[in-house]
Amino acid sequence: MDSVSYILSNNESRKALIIDPGTESDTRLTEYLDDNRLDLKFIFLTHEHFDHILGVNFLRERFPDVLVVSSPETSDRLANPKKNLAIFHNQMNLVVETADILINEGRINMIDLEFEIFSTPGHTDSSLSLKINDSFFSGDFLLQGSRIVTNLPTGSKKNYQESIEKYNIMLQGITIYPGHGETYTFGINKR
Repeated sequence: MDSVSYILSNNESRKALIIDPGTESDTRLTEYLDDNRLDLKFIFLTHEHFDHILGVNFLRERFPDVLVVSSPETSDRLANPKKNLAIFHNQMNLVVETADILINEGRINMIDLEFEIFSTPGHTDSSLSLKINDSFFSGDFLLQGSRIVTNLPTGSKKNYQESIEKYNIMLQGITIYPGHGETYTFGINKR
């Protein structure tokens, strides 16, 4: 998959968080955690599409105490290969158990750090983005140089435009870590 996964860690507590583990059985993630003596505590899902959740089962097996965080809608769709779109990718039968922690918006403490969660519908109605300091993990809400796909089930061009308008000022100058492609700084005319 061409999706991007992120590992965030707290240098003091050695606790770690993975955002959107989109590759099945990706030992690069576990090797990084092992090499850096990190304790995986959370998996944060920006939305339910298979290319963002393929590694959840692998990580849950390897780290039985890990907690998955998502929106309630994402959680409900994880176990359905049609709703997580896996069935449309090589007829894959991807079933992931529901999330452990459900959140729509607000603040959440993970790995002993405080994050802000933003509801960012458009690509899906369940899309969430995660912010800490000047870093914004957008999933498929923001992609540099790419048109955001809003014509998949639960997507909406209208909702996407509303999300952009809602967060445009807050995002100015923020570093965007997208679900696909390169990291970039959000600025005027960059959507």
